[in-house]
Amino acid sequence: MRNILIAIGVLLLVGCGEKENTNKLQEINKSVQSAISNVQKETSDAIEKVDEAVKKIEDVKDDIAQKGAQTKQGAQEILQKAANASETVLQKANETLSNISKKADEVINEGANTIEGVKQKADDVIKAASAPLADADKGKKLFVTCIPCHGTKAEKSAVNQSQIINKWSKEQILKALKGYKDGTYGGKFKATMIPTVKKLSDDDMEQLSTYIVNLGK
Repeated sequence: MRNILIAIGVLLLVGCGEKENTNKLQEINKSVQSAISNVQKETSDAIEKVDEAVKKIEDVKDDIAQKGAQTKQGAQEILQKAANASETVLQKANETLSNISKKADEVINEGANTIEGVKQKADDVIKAASAPLADADKGKKLFVTCIPCHGTKAEKSAVNQSQIINKWSKEQILKALKGYKDGTYGGKFKATMIPTVKKLSDDDMEQLSTYIVNLGK
């Protein structure tokens, strides 16, 4: 723009006198200086505005970057908290399931032990209830061969010469039976008793002794 103004001034000077040319030159110079000043001012203003715009852009850029970083950090924190919460919930759930399983096992074991205990007690009761009956029946059956000489309640003296055996203790009766069997006991009735006692087992003699003792009660 400055070159254009100078060219215009030169053309004007060519067609004018010296004095007039001087005045014209001064006016042209003044116009040129004014134009240059305006251009400089406008350029400076434009540069200043550009600088302000760049600064605002940088500020906005920094603000966006900062907020983006904060948002990213916040998102990461949220994700981490969610992950920690999920892990805690999962751990609690596993602990709860483990406790439930343990309690269930305890209840099952306790129930099994209780059932086994009840069953054992029932077996014991049945055995205890049935054993005396079986023993009594066995002793009663064995005593049948003794009735002709000793009476149905073992209350008689055999041929009015032996002792009344239902007044003996179990130990006395058992000792006499075993003595007859091995030949270490008995007087004149020994020959009669040996064939009867010889076929008795130890358990038979035990049950027979118990039965005879109870007849005298």
